[in-house]
Parts: sequence; C-alpha cells; structure tokens
Amino acid sequence: MFCVPSTEIGAIMNITKGGLVLFSANSNSSCMELSKRIAERLGVEMGKVQVYQEPNRETRVQIQESVRGKDVFIIQTVSKDVNTTIMELLIMVYACKTSCAKSIIGVIPYFPYSKQCKMRKRGSIVSKLLASMMCKAGLTHLITMDLHQKEIQGFFNIPVDNLRASPFLLQYIQEEIPDYRNAVIVAKSPASAKRAQSFAERLRLGIAVIHGEAQDAESDMVDGRHSPPTAKNVAAIHPSLEIPMLIPKEKPPITVVGDVGGRIAIIVVVVTNTIPHEIQKLQCPKIKTVDISMILSEAIRRIHNGESMSYLFRNIGLDD
Repeated sequence: MFCVPSTEIGAIMNITKGGLVLFSANSNSSCMELSKRIAERLGVEMGKVQVYQEPNRETRVQIQESVRGKDVFIIQTVSKDVNTTIMELLIMVYACKTSCAKSIIGVIPYFPYSKQCKMRKRGSIVSKLLASMMCKAGLTHLITMDLHQKEIQGFFNIPVDNLRASPFLLQYIQEEIPDYRNAVIVAKSPASAKRAQSFAERLRLGIAVIHGEAQDAESDMVDGRHSPPTAKNVAAIHPSLEIPMLIPKEKPPITVVGDVGGRIAIIVVVVTNTIPHEIQKLQCPKIKTVDISMILSEAIRRIHNGESMSYLFRNIGLDD
C-alpha cells in the first residue's frame, strides 16, 4: 500500500511562497470544481481569466490579471470536446508566455490523445505532436496522472511528473467495500492484467482475467511493421520472396481465467474527478467519485517552492 498520508500533507499544505497564479483553463463544471478544490488546499484565490467561444467556434482567452514574473499553473480537464479543450489550453499557455510569466506549468490529469502513442499502419503518433505543440506554446512543466504509456514522457523536452491515482483507489476499496478481503481483482482484458496484478498484490488479493472481450488490440500487426501491404498480383512476386501467410485471427468466446466463485468481483471500482462524468453517474448510480485534488495541490506546492517531488512517488515501482 502506498497511500499518501493526509495528515502529513495537511500539515504542510497552504505553505506557499508568493508569485503563484492558478488558472482554470475552461468553463467546464468538473474542471472548475477541481480547480476550486486545489485552490482551497493551497490557500490561494483562483486567477481571473475569461475563456469563451466565438460564434465561429474560435477560442478566445482574456487574462484579467498580471502574470509577469510569476509561476502560472493552468488546470485543464479533458471534456467530450477534446479538440476545443486542447485549443483552450494552448491559447492560454501562449497568452501567459507573451505576458512574461516566469514559468507555465500545465496540470492535465488526463493527457488527451495518449492512446495514439504508437505508429499504426500509415497513421501518426499524435501524442508526440501534441507534446510538441504544448512545448512550442510555452509550457515549461507538465503535471499529469496515470499516462496510458509511461514512454509518452519522452515526447516532451520539458519536465513531466506522472502522478498516480492508485493510492486513492486502493484506499477506497479498503474503506468502502465491506469484506474486501474476500474479493478478487478482475482485469477486463489481458491488456489490463498488469495494472490489475499491481492492485491485487497491494491488497493481497487474487486476480482473474476476462479473455475474449472486444477491445482495441495494440499488437504489432496494427503498427508500422505491418508494411509493406499485401500484393494483389501474386504472379508479380518472385518465387524466392513468397512470405508465409498468417492464420487469420478468430475471437474466442468470452471466458474468465481465474477463480471468482463466491467472491466479490472488483472490475471498475471508482472514477477520479479528473474527467467529467456527471452524465454517466446519472445513468449509473453505482459510479462513485474519488477526489484526487490533494496530490495535485501538493505537487503544485512542491514545484512552486522548489521542493523534491520524490515524496509523491514513495513505494511506487516500475510496474505501477
């Protein structure tokens, strides 16, 4: 278990040097709520900024206070309109850069386009493009959470702190699920088995894997190594260059690998307040929300005060 003790953080919270400005990048309700929680924990007021859409859908940003020589932290959660979210962030970052901010730190708990981090056929690595755009706009540091692939950090030429929500999710399981020791952690697909195993080992529980569920496979066959394309004219291929054909895949029926009989099956526990999910909660009352503003605010405080970030990564291994 590697939860960050709330008492220890609470004792050092609200101790920030001057020159910190905290902005919320859009008017999305979940982003505003998360920003307010972080501001309260830091003991600062939210920065004054106006973000709105023109009639032709152009994004306009009006910063309404001085940021010259200050550490600016811009909080942005990803809404359903991902591209508008990105433009709001980029324009606000650039506005702070041209207003002579000392540093501009993006607080983006869910990094958009993070699943497009590999070459697929004749596509592109969009997360690398987005990283370049953010750096070019003026971002000097990034705080994010649970990147889809940790290697995305290498796409940036600025410092990246990839925080973990796991301590809060594990804490929820221990405190809110009765008889959780009789549970088993279920991975919804073989691809998510690694994360499920990490949870199971922390909680001293067993693991089960659902095999055969429809999913977006990240196999070698869908990336650039699938080239060159299959030739249509077989006669044009030299006999010595004939390539054996792979047996076509056939999806197996859904099966559960592991013992779940008579146990509590934990598949999707809770959702953190890093993305909007109000509509989903109305559709499914079983969805619970966990607040992770504590770790984000502590990361902001440590970066602003020039303190080490290692405390936030205690007991986190390479597989977590």
